Amino acid sequence: YESNIMALLDTNKTWRAWQDKHKTKSESASIKMLCGAGAGLVTKTAIAPMERIKILFQVQGMMKESPYGRTIICAVRAVYSMEGLLGFWKGNAANCLRVMPNYALKFTFNDTFRDMVKSPDQKKLSFGQLMLAGSLAGMFQLTMTYPLEVLRARTSMSEAFGNHYGGLVDCAVKTVRQEGVGALYNGYAISLLSGTPYVGFQMSFNTLLKRLMPRNGKGKIAIHHKLLCGALAGLSAQTIIFPGDTMRRRMQVDGINGQPKQYKNFVHCFQTIVRTEGVMGLYRGLMTNVVRCIPGASIQFVAYDSFQNLLGANPQER
Repeated sequence: YESNIMALLDTNKTWRAWQDKHKTKSESASIKMLCGAGAGLVTKTAIAPMERIKILFQVQGMMKESPYGRTIICAVRAVYSMEGLLGFWKGNAANCLRVMPNYALKFTFNDTFRDMVKSPDQKKLSFGQLMLAGSLAGMFQLTMTYPLEVLRARTSMSEAFGNHYGGLVDCAVKTVRQEGVGALYNGYAISLLSGTPYVGFQMSFNTLLKRLMPRNGKGKIAIHHKLLCGALAGLSAQTIIFPGDTMRRRMQVDGINGQPKQYKNFVHCFQTIVRTEGVMGLYRGLMTNVVRCIPGASIQFVAYDSFQNLLGANPQER
């Protein structure tokens, strides 16, 4: 009888330990998602003006005229004269709704997959492991948030294509009504091909660069070194995948307002751009992207670490 009671008590202790372990993991994941969402909100709102100008440059080749010119200064003047100061933040509400779950999933998935690919006694992951974890994180978060990405691109470009949306919901309703539900996944294939390695490169480069940075007596990296690592990581990753990003943007707005589609698929999109605009057409908006990317990539990693420290989740170096 006593042995049965002891066995029951042991089983109860094991069950409670299992509950505590998984409760801790669940709370940790929730905190990471909250930190990622906060980092996305801060980052995208800060760089929204350059983000919009970059998109305008990327899709301007689809228009009969070039209302935004060829330089950043010309584009700034054009947006301000046509839409005023708030025009620089057009589409930012949709972008924030997109990036908050986007960043929440990206950072959480990245940390989760890093734990999965790490060996029990391994302290630092190899470049291959970092790329695998980051790429899987990019694939999952992209698939789950892609319709918001399309809506964000369309609300940002509505004025340029002679369309007016009353907001994100209005854009979604009109898009589905005029083009069908499939339009919410326009450009998904090329986005998967470019977005998946982008997250892998970005996360991997940031981690590898941070390993090279000097640390203080507490083992911490100075904030200006974190900003430098984030900027270099983001700039390198975005430059590598920029042609794919250009094709993605064009396919997202292709057929907007019920207009005839210009591209059959991403291969046709690539061929059309190269044939009509040359190879450099794939790199339209690159300089704007450089200006936008440096502060954007810096802010997101520092903001994520800052939110983690604020909420008591110590950032892990792997």
